[in-house]
Amino acid sequence: MFLEVGCIVAGIPLGYALRRREKVIYTVDKLTMWAIYGLLFLLGVSLGSDAELIRQLGTIGAQAFAISLSCLAGSVAAVWLLDRFILRGRLDER
Repeated sequence: MFLEVGCIVAGIPLGYALRRREKVIYTVDKLTMWAIYGLLFLLGVSLGSDAELIRQLGTIGAQAFAISLSCLAGSVAAVWLLDRFILRGRLDER
């Protein structure tokens, strides 16, 4: 963990010193995005090679669907309660 924090701390002064060089910033942005794409790909490879995870994919998918549906229902209920009791119907006026 110290290595990760050390890299961030070392990068801050370098980023500050190079902040006016648009070409450098553009290149760093592109490299960062490609590094993230690479990490996501490797994460997918790692997950795909896990036999236990693949076996439980149906259960995990059903749980994820149930959690998503619950979050959606809770958000709709919260907006309805906010409009009904706090805003007193002012959302309908728009």
